[in-house]
Amino acid sequence: MKKTDVGIVTIGQSPRIDLTEDIKPILEEKFNIIEKGALDDLDIEYVRENLHPNADDTVLVSRMRNGEEVILSEEKIIPLLQKCIYDLEDQGCKIVVLLCTGRFPEFKHSSILIYPQKIIHKLVEELNGEKVLGIIVPNKDQVEVMRNHWKSKNIETKIVVASPYLSISKLDEVCTGFDDTVSIILMDCMGYSNRMKNIVSNSVGKVVILPRNIMFSIVNELI
Repeated sequence: MKKTDVGIVTIGQSPRIDLTEDIKPILEEKFNIIEKGALDDLDIEYVRENLHPNADDTVLVSRMRNGEEVILSEEKIIPLLQKCIYDLEDQGCKIVVLLCTGRFPEFKHSSILIYPQKIIHKLVEELNGEKVLGIIVPNKDQVEVMRNHWKSKNIETKIVVASPYLSISKLDEVCTGFDDTVSIILMDCMGYSNRMKNIVSNSVGKVVILPRNIMFSIVNELI
């Protein structure tokens, strides 16, 4: 059986070995994963000098190939992401997944292009209803944007900060910020792993939404 090429676009550098160990068991053998990263051809010095967020930029968080955390401006990496999409399509990918739960503009594409934010946030909105939504984000500069986003949908939030690319031990600590009013918890970054989800679930005892599992379960049904 010929495998279907699935492209994944990270906003950091590929390969994302921290992610593929979780998604390979989800995707059946009919798929072949091809990775591209917005920062693949760049070094950390260039990234810090040229792609770091300005005061009014949208903050995104990813990792370099060596596992180092990197803070990025969404606005500055848009052209790099578009190039990754084109490159994956040129390699024959019929399905391309953006490896980020941030909100992006509409990219040009000929493949099936999957935006996790659109799917995950709609799912969470339906599951949560009018209850208090718990959210974990990677960076403190994302809190206000996230709170305002859900406030526009009349959903109250409790938001805590823990980067998936720094110490995993902080997850237990930040989970104390969730109380009994919280309905479900969204780990709002594709960088959070199954191991991290289990820590949060055991700490809080609530339903925990892990975007990477949901997104690649959907991909598995597309062929």
